[in-house]
Amino acid sequence: MSENRTGKYFKYAIGEIILVVIGILIALQINNLNERHKANIQEQEYYCMLLQNIEQDKAQITQLKILVQKRFEASFELIREIQKEKPETVLFAKKWFPAFQSSTTFKPDDAAYSDIKSSGNLKLIKDKTITNALNLYFKNVNGHSEAILSNRKSLDSKIHSLQTYFEAGFYQAYFEDNNKNFPEDIVLKVKADLPKYISDNYKSKLYDIALFLGTATQRLSEILLLIEKEVDTIKEILERKCKKQ
Repeated sequence: MSENRTGKYFKYAIGEIILVVIGILIALQINNLNERHKANIQEQEYYCMLLQNIEQDKAQITQLKILVQKRFEASFELIREIQKEKPETVLFAKKWFPAFQSSTTFKPDDAAYSDIKSSGNLKLIKDKTITNALNLYFKNVNGHSEAILSNRKSLDSKIHSLQTYFEAGFYQAYFEDNNKNFPEDIVLKVKADLPKYISDNYKSKLYDIALFLGTATQRLSEILLLIEKEVDTIKEILERKCKKQ
């Protein structure tokens, strides 16, 4: 009888252990399913966050293309003025300012991607073609952005080569429109002293800068088209992955 009881208790204990193990395995399976579900939700949110950043890049490109067109038009006016037989200093200076003031730097919005990488959650993006595409995207657009900066530095170097603003008409334009803080006698004497026309000696230098602005703007336009192509490519990929609720 004692042996029978021991055998029953042993079988009972084994059964209890098996039930506990099964319970643990079921709990682990449920937990794993929950974790995978959370990871899938997070992955989907990341795709949409990345797409939102890319859409900001697209909007930025659209705005920059508008600024580039304005710079084109201003540069054409600048060239036409300097091509005149006797270009007027004031008119040249007034066409100079809008031609050079527009900012055209492109900076990709990498906030979401940087956050994903810094948090160590890049592994949640299971489709590695996406991460490869993103890496290539930022590499390419950053390279194009460097080309834009180089283009701008070359233009700035040209401008800084001017040895005087006297013959370029900058002072003439200033004293015509913005001389409230200067005494009237100084203003009248300055206007009498400053040349009305750009001298032949200085005309070639300004002509060179005006033409360089036009060609630099053309190059900028070409770079922006390359960036836009990169933006459209990655945008199309992320639109397929982002399933907004």
